[in-house]
Amino acid sequence: MTTSENSTITANSVFLPVGYVDIEATLDGGQAFRWWPANDGYRGVVGRRVVTVSEADGGLLVTPVDAKALDGLSHSMLQYLGHDQDLEGFRTRFADDPCLGPALRGYSGLRVLRQDPWECLFSFITSSTSNIPRIKLNVGSVAEKLGYSVGPEARDVMFPEPEVIAEAGEQFLRDLGFGFRAKYLVPAAEAIASGRLNLCDLRETSYKDARAELIALHGVGEKVADCVLAFSLDKPESFIVDRHILRALHKWYDLPEKANLSYAADWARDFFGDHAALANQYMFHRERLARRASEWGGTHVERALPEDEG
Repeated sequence: MTTSENSTITANSVFLPVGYVDIEATLDGGQAFRWWPANDGYRGVVGRRVVTVSEADGGLLVTPVDAKALDGLSHSMLQYLGHDQDLEGFRTRFADDPCLGPALRGYSGLRVLRQDPWECLFSFITSSTSNIPRIKLNVGSVAEKLGYSVGPEARDVMFPEPEVIAEAGEQFLRDLGFGFRAKYLVPAAEAIASGRLNLCDLRETSYKDARAELIALHGVGEKVADCVLAFSLDKPESFIVDRHILRALHKWYDLPEKANLSYAADWARDFFGDHAALANQYMFHRERLARRASEWGGTHVERALPEDEG
């Protein structure tokens, strides 16, 4: 049996013929924080479904572990994987780019996800002055404490709605280890729960207006806003700048040395256009693996591009 998206349904799985997807880099590389290794793939919650995702020839194998029917799973997974993004146009346009060309050839399976906006916002407010393992711990703990169970394991939960976070309060989040971030997370939850901000509506507004709405939230700066815009709100022109990306822009694109993060983000949006979010992730992935190879050595050297091993 074949779905309208040309996905093939078997007895207990769905095969998505989406080409090569590097699921480790895509699902566990700093875009999303509630996927964990399982059965030669990754396990997580998409919508109300608990699934495992594994690489297969020509695409991905998606297997639900929640005993529910396969109906609709192909569509929701394709949406989550951002399958309507202009990947071919991006690859063609930047095939000879000094930074992105080698990254596209070496890391061709990286995708930009289309996540639930509220969980994405919560996660990236949590990310302030943190790191991926800590963010995963924090986001996972609040989900397990307050989320709605949709599967057999403790981590198989729907992320708690803004109303639930608002009711739990700042001290609850502090007790879970969120620290100063709790004072930003609760007001954000209250803004959404009250209807003052409708995150899904931002998918239909301009990048500039959506960014302004997010930055109006206490504790949400340009970087956090651009993460949410890129990873959940259909803004492909979003470009996230941290010190590592700023260094890459200096190295590969001769950005002025005195350029600050805001200038760099504006420059990158103008240069990369509607491929900015994709360019950002390929650049970030290349720089991260090169940095690990340089600082940690060992098996990390094998994952860096040959041009970056020195």
